[in-house]
Amino acid sequence: MASLSYYAGGDWMTFPYGKEPRTPKVKVTLATPQLVKFELTETDVSVANSLRRVMMAEVPTMAIEIVNIIDNETVIFDEFLAHRMGLLPLTSHYVGDIPPDFGPSRGFNEYKDCNCFDGCGYCTCEFELDVVNPENKIMNVTHFDITETKKYKREGWTEEQEVKPLPFRDETVDEIEDRRENGVLIAKLKKDQHLRMICQARKGIPKYHAKYMPTATTIYQYQPEIKLRDDLTEQLSLDDKIDFVQSCPRKVFDLDIEDKVYVKNLMDCHFCDECVAKAKVFGKREMVKVRMDPSKFYFTVESVTPNGPRSAIDVVRAGLRILDYKFSLFLRDAYGDEIKEHLPLEPKTKFRGPAPGASASGL
Repeated sequence: MASLSYYAGGDWMTFPYGKEPRTPKVKVTLATPQLVKFELTETDVSVANSLRRVMMAEVPTMAIEIVNIIDNETVIFDEFLAHRMGLLPLTSHYVGDIPPDFGPSRGFNEYKDCNCFDGCGYCTCEFELDVVNPENKIMNVTHFDITETKKYKREGWTEEQEVKPLPFRDETVDEIEDRRENGVLIAKLKKDQHLRMICQARKGIPKYHAKYMPTATTIYQYQPEIKLRDDLTEQLSLDDKIDFVQSCPRKVFDLDIEDKVYVKNLMDCHFCDECVAKAKVFGKREMVKVRMDPSKFYFTVESVTPNGPRSAIDVVRAGLRILDYKFSLFLRDAYGDEIKEHLPLEPKTKFRGPAPGASASGL
């Protein structure tokens, strides 16, 4: 997390508490299954970081929890194989985010909260890996060799709702090439070696274990504010101007056709204050000031694979729903307010493609 400008100073939270209510606003600038970018404004870092932490640690997914190794003739220890199986991504688009999502035709319970004795269709999915190498060459065992046992199959569930290993098979390329390029390697077998195991996948959140992580990237950036004193920059020689421009490692500044210093790439600033330090070397402390706008944040959320475990759009929506439900739980425990409503599972308007400048209803 970038700190505030060391030389220019600043405040983390400048919102006038007690004077006016906060009305956070979300503006989606890019929304695809793999990548979501949006702006969060008119709030402070406490809300922005709460949303980021919820998306990173509270959004549930499915992952392999129990591994029963029946036959292992590979060179890898059983414990290593169990760990590798647990880290395989599984589709988790229909696991449910909050308690109102759970029901006969939707959502999963966590195993610890389920009423079953040893797994059922409402909390567990079972997979089998059974591979023998009949050829006299090295064989790669990948996630494509994992099959579902159907032991805990949910009645009424479509193929889209079923939990499956990721990434999916790419039908546009040859199977051998797809296994080589996109298959998640589990182990390697020599001739006549056998590997068989039964695995059970269960629901969890990243707070329990990193294998439940739904995203590859969840970050936000502050809005930079850079003020240049033209009267002071014009007092520099051309060599000093070039030295000042090159002091920035992110190439935020540049010289125009008249050799005047200007801000070229504002959003590339990461508040390292090298430009401020260079201004001090020139004896012109007030030449440049760099600070953060503590009420505007740019979020970037990226999914693990193109197919999941959950899409980037789904993760952002789930994060907002979970955070809202946690606030409702606080009001219930603190003031006795009943939870009568919550954010819907599906948006009112379906998103149909990237729409720069779209409203928050797309999520």
